[in-house]
Amino acid sequence: MEAINYVFGRGRAEIFSLVLEQNGFHGGIKRFWKIVVLQAVGFYLLSLAILLYLNFGELIVIAVPFIVATLIFPLNYLIQSFINENRKRELENIIPDMLLQASVFPKGTPIMKIISYLAGTKQGSLSSEFKKCQNEIERGASVEEALRNISKRNKSKIIGRAVRLLVQGYNSGADLCDILKETAEDMMETNNILRQRMSTLIVEKYTLLFAGGIIVPLVLGLLVGMVNGLNFSSMAELSIGMDSAQRTGIINAALLGNILYIAEYSIIASLFIANQENNMKKALIYATFLMPASLAVYHLAQML
Repeated sequence: MEAINYVFGRGRAEIFSLVLEQNGFHGGIKRFWKIVVLQAVGFYLLSLAILLYLNFGELIVIAVPFIVATLIFPLNYLIQSFINENRKRELENIIPDMLLQASVFPKGTPIMKIISYLAGTKQGSLSSEFKKCQNEIERGASVEEALRNISKRNKSKIIGRAVRLLVQGYNSGADLCDILKETAEDMMETNNILRQRMSTLIVEKYTLLFAGGIIVPLVLGLLVGMVNGLNFSSMAELSIGMDSAQRTGIINAALLGNILYIAEYSIIASLFIANQENNMKKALIYATFLMPASLAVYHLAQML
């Protein structure tokens, strides 16, 4: 456990344990760590065997398997974070409808009856959150504390805002049905604004992914294939242009430049898209899939 706290930091280890629990990952952070270590060893041995079979140079055989094994941990961490973010978005989309449904209760309805209703609506993760809230109250926690724990567990501004309005309404003695209706309508308006914003950004997102994964490497690969198909031997016989050694050096430098450009484009596109989504953790996930795909398209295009 000390090694886990050293890698994550004690506070972050507790937060990540909660993330795993919310994602339905059983066994906690210790089991997660064991799986990551086994994956790292497996991918290290697999990549080492492939590189040795293909007779790559000594430096590549040493460096690449180590890099692959090192990336397993951050990739698994980001995947779990990505799953948790999607769960959070699901909660944010469902909660206005649930609150609007709960607002049809008669005036003066006790808050425990409303919480019990929200816990039994069978709306996935959100129902589970209100079920936890109900259980905490039944075990002796105050209504305010149990509601605030929903916000603490999910780290969402939208959910936190809804919880704050519920707590304020409960503490002020205002009619909860009116509070629920106003909260739901406010959140629906906010969600509509966010959807409109996302619709304008989604075109840019997929344009970058399509360009970085297909168009740019395809064009570069086709150009390389055309150049490789040209016959320069007749020009050399006529003493026109560069000799064979110079030409080979320039072509090899251009080929290396193409690969570096494609890799750089993939990284920049991934960072830009992740920044658009206000979640820089996704940059590594996008780059992990975009870079190999673009390089594969580049090499396949040379054969056309």
